[in-house]
Amino acid sequence: MRRRALDPPRRAALDDVSHVHLEPPHAASREPRRHFDPKYGWFRRWERATSLYLSRHVWPRIPGASLLYGAILHRSLTVGETDIAVAGLPGAFDGTTLLFVSDVHAGPFLSARALAAAFGRLASLAPDVVIHGGDIATSNVAEVLPHADAVRSLTGSLGTFAVYGNHDHYTRALPGIAAFYASCGVRLLWNEAASLERGGERIALAGIDDWNFGRPDLPRAIDEAHRAAPGAPVVLASHNPDAFFEAASTGVALVLAGHTHGGQVRIPGRPVLVRMSRYRLDEGHYRHGDCQIVVSRGFGASGIPLRVACPPEALLVTLRCA
Repeated sequence: MRRRALDPPRRAALDDVSHVHLEPPHAASREPRRHFDPKYGWFRRWERATSLYLSRHVWPRIPGASLLYGAILHRSLTVGETDIAVAGLPGAFDGTTLLFVSDVHAGPFLSARALAAAFGRLASLAPDVVIHGGDIATSNVAEVLPHADAVRSLTGSLGTFAVYGNHDHYTRALPGIAAFYASCGVRLLWNEAASLERGGERIALAGIDDWNFGRPDLPRAIDEAHRAAPGAPVVLASHNPDAFFEAASTGVALVLAGHTHGGQVRIPGRPVLVRMSRYRLDEGHYRHGDCQIVVSRGFGASGIPLRVACPPEALLVTLRCA
């Protein structure tokens, strides 16, 4: 991906965090992984139960559990940048930036101070749109409440939005998550869409519920997107990247997703050890037909307060006229 010129304020902001330019898109394969069921498979059920048990009953009782991951976040937070050429993008939106922050995983590993500092650094990027990509919580709503000020501090000039992730469903209290977002000025897109307006022109941002543990209604979200911005390109926020191929079949131009953590713990230079995508959409930029997806490694951690060879990441996507 070609490197683009940065204006001085944005360059100064990026100097405060590591930043990389993502590789050009890889072709995505629609053939699912054999013997892997992301919802009912034995490994996923075991991993899910273990992670939730540790988050609810073990880590909260360990003093200083947030210190290690706070240090990792401070040292290793990365902004993954890419330019995405979008067919039919109105000229007024050329250069529009989307900041995608997924998998915060508020809980025993993340102190209010650490998240506020990290979001403050991201806010200095002055994005046009901020999208929270799901899993703001880990196991319960109470975890997110201390982070209200940090979430309020990260805003986009064209709007701030969110979708649900699987861990948000694990709280069994979605209304509490929705109320938290509303109190922070964040619009939740639950199988719905919003129009983004600039210079008298529009594009649509749609969002769907978690692909495996929610009640995703992609046709409804896309229909609403077409009503919100007739004839304009649609950007879709989906916590789980496995919605990609169905989204591509509806004519969506771009999907932004998280969920995978990029593996979270990896052997340097080797493929992902623990895959969360049925289609191996582990991290980075992929293409299928006319649709593209960018998958974030995510911001936080679950299960254990570690990331190895897989630093936490926010995405800064710049839309370009094709």
